Amino acid sequence: MLAGIRVLDLSRVIAGPYCAALMADLGADVVKLERPGRGDDLRAWRGGDGMSAAFAAINRGKRGVAVELQHPEGARLAFELARRADVIVENFLPGVAARLGLGYETVSAVNPRVVYASVTGFGQTGPHARRPGYNTIAQGVSGLMALTGMPGQPPTRVGSSVSDLAAALCAFGAVNAALVHRFRTGAGQHLDVNLLASTLSLLPDPVAQYFDTGQAPRRLGNRNANLTPAEAYPTKDGMIQVVMMNPDQYDRFCKALGDSSLATDPRFATNDSRLAHYDDFRARVERALADGTTAEWLERFERASIAAGPVYEFDEVFADAQVKHLQLVAEVEQPGYGTARMLTFPVRASATPAEIRRAAPLLGEHTAEVLAEIGVTPSEIDRLAAAGTIALGLHRPGR
Repeated sequence: MLAGIRVLDLSRVIAGPYCAALMADLGADVVKLERPGRGDDLRAWRGGDGMSAAFAAINRGKRGVAVELQHPEGARLAFELARRADVIVENFLPGVAARLGLGYETVSAVNPRVVYASVTGFGQTGPHARRPGYNTIAQGVSGLMALTGMPGQPPTRVGSSVSDLAAALCAFGAVNAALVHRFRTGAGQHLDVNLLASTLSLLPDPVAQYFDTGQAPRRLGNRNANLTPAEAYPTKDGMIQVVMMNPDQYDRFCKALGDSSLATDPRFATNDSRLAHYDDFRARVERALADGTTAEWLERFERASIAAGPVYEFDEVFADAQVKHLQLVAEVEQPGYGTARMLTFPVRASATPAEIRRAAPLLGEHTAEVLAEIGVTPSEIDRLAAAGTIALGLHRPGR
């Protein structure tokens, strides 16, 4: 789908790099530019010596160059890559790319077709634009943490880097929409992507509820504020999620539980009445579900066409038959690490299938190769490497 699209990835850690990795999965030629010496901070996560499992997963499919942007010749080389790129992804603080000679105005003046995505914590302008932004900060400022946790307990972060990933997916969609616009008009554009707005985009229903009622949603743990049953219940050996959206489903649920009076008791007959008598209703359901295992209830509910699923511990997820069927995990032989297991592209397409096309690059692994493509001679590459302007990667054995 994206074969022939050249992407210059100037970003670090998760949000920008994951956007670029998804483009690589779809066939784009992604060149990741890092600083010589340490490179992307993600390389050192959990004791990684130049390569970590997280870096491998979030930078698969790319070629890697190591260029010192603080050096004038390094900035010139980066600019030469930028003026040939179809897409640029960067996550410097606002103003830093411009100071390096790599800002949108400078690059688009010589490359008006470029799609230039800036990924920051809070956006390019505004009172907080200069604040550094990370996942947990965005979760707190967006209100996501205010919604997460048990009643009466402090706000809780969502367990993954969800704000980074929301920004990555927003950037991925916006970049591809901008490429469609460019194919139609010939014009590129600047995309202002930020963690705050991207995280808020995950909350359309609680935001609508707040503006509708004027009351802030409360932390409710595993239950849904507007529906019941729609939460996790304990079983004999674990927990199960059950969600009802309409009366027909609720009738089938009561029959599957073997408690038909739940459907006729006026306290529980409608969703509103169940919410009004929530504690009594939950106690009745808990008593019924405690008599069987999660697997037994899943089988019953599946026969009754009731939406239900197990609540897995994390190490159980990848043994699930559907996770295996969807081929959501790939094994990649990663230089500098060994066999790395990672998530695959999340969408299956009949005409434009995605695939992990290469491992993540070692620091500077493709510096000479990429610079040769823009006309830098071998002797000049040697001179730049000797001066510390660039680094030429050495292939490391797997561990």
